[in-house]
Amino acid sequence: MNVLGYFAAAALAISAASVNAQNSELANVACEGCSLQQMEQAALSEIDVGGVVVFSVSTGDIRKFIITWDRSLHEAPIDQPLEDYFVALARFWNENGGTLEMNYYVSSSSWDTNARVASFTAGRSASLRSDAPVPTTIYEALQNPAKMNTVMERLDASLAARGYLAYNTFANSVVLKFLNAEAGQPVAVLNFSDGSRSKATYDLNEKTWKPIPGTGRDVHGNFVPEKKEDFVKEGQPTVYEFPGGWASDAYMDFSRYAFDYGIRLDFREGDTSMICTYESDDIRTEVKCMGIR
Repeated sequence: MNVLGYFAAAALAISAASVNAQNSELANVACEGCSLQQMEQAALSEIDVGGVVVFSVSTGDIRKFIITWDRSLHEAPIDQPLEDYFVALARFWNENGGTLEMNYYVSSSSWDTNARVASFTAGRSASLRSDAPVPTTIYEALQNPAKMNTVMERLDASLAARGYLAYNTFANSVVLKFLNAEAGQPVAVLNFSDGSRSKATYDLNEKTWKPIPGTGRDVHGNFVPEKKEDFVKEGQPTVYEFPGGWASDAYMDFSRYAFDYGIRLDFREGDTSMICTYESDDIRTEVKCMGIR
């Protein structure tokens, strides 16, 4: 073996050992319905050097690759804990109607009646009743952590009481989470009474439900920012649609939310959408939102 080959082999062995020891922190990317070649390209696009898992829940295919310093790609075996996790995840996907999402309705603390859930007793359902208020919109949920905590508590209690069969099977089959929060884990879609929504996932490590950042959408499907710089999503001019114009509930919620961040909106009667841009330096972030007809 030449020196270059020796070091490449040594680097691969070290990388493999490191990857196997840190599966819970392993880079991973979803590639639904992908061929092997497409999975390889997805791996190379995800990281420069190290271990990465590429998976397709719908086809039940998961592969682990190690990318060395010279950008060579080497497939590594899937170790047992990760395989157990993925098998349980694919089982959930199939039992849940070909989706990783579970619909939860905040105002009634209830799950989608189309999902495969067990019946629950009147005594158990009574334990879900509470006078604690819950948010009616995604904006209220983001601005009132106490109300959102109530949602998370009810979510946990409701899941336990109703015995969401597909999810309980998944949760009881695995110990740690290995894959990312949306593509690689079951999630609860939180449906608020105004039609807006966000997502939450159950942290298997901490045994509690947590909101997934960046998943808020208003009734029109607009992305809901969570901090000032997020009004311009990923640094690109961001368009928000308000078909009902300046008098619509969705726009009124958005405008009050923006005002709290010090953002003034130029949105007038007749405008049906808005584009937000920003200028940023080390001291300030200036967000400008202009109406479009």
